[in-house]
Amino acid sequence: MSDILRELLCVSEKAANIARACRQQEALFQLLIEEKKEGEKNKKFAVDFKTLADVLVQEVIKQNMENKFPGLEKNIFGEESNEFTNDWGEKITLRLCSTEEETAELLSKVLNGNKVASEALARVVHQDVAFTDPTLDSTEINVPQDILGIWVDPIDSTYQYIKGSADIKSNQGIFPCGLQCVTILIGVYDIQTGVPLMGVINQPFVSRDPNT
Repeated sequence: MSDILRELLCVSEKAANIARACRQQEALFQLLIEEKKEGEKNKKFAVDFKTLADVLVQEVIKQNMENKFPGLEKNIFGEESNEFTNDWGEKITLRLCSTEEETAELLSKVLNGNKVASEALARVVHQDVAFTDPTLDSTEINVPQDILGIWVDPIDSTYQYIKGSADIKSNQGIFPCGLQCVTILIGVYDIQTGVPLMGVINQPFVSRDPNT
């Protein structure tokens, strides 16, 4: 279980990279801010880009954990469905492919042929994340894998994520609103009893580089 916690920290940071990329990269940011506009999309087929970011985070976590711990995927759950319908009425099941190029091609179908945005997302999805922590390395947690359930809340505080206010001042270290409130939440519990066992909270925007 110590290895599972270590991998959850890695995938939470990969998920944070996706959340940050959607705000930092112009092609993705333009899609994200379109979510603020009302009445401009075909509500029947238009892709909700915020939901796409959520689903990508969820699928990256699920598939990375399955690759490292075979059999665990059936016990990983999340808030979002990974099925999309694009503007052409095509139904697409979003998943993490084995190569960056294949993932970009699949994302392009979801994003109605937007290659620039699809390639930018695929690039960050396939980036490796290394994580080391001496405290974690010395921690031993012995719980059998077959009783573990994992719940993912991909990008929590959605309104603050879309609104994107980055200049909010803290009140004694607590931010009442703004990007700093956005979190990626992963909870691990005993699937037989529902008792929580451990969790990871990642705050992708907790600090800001004034140069970037």
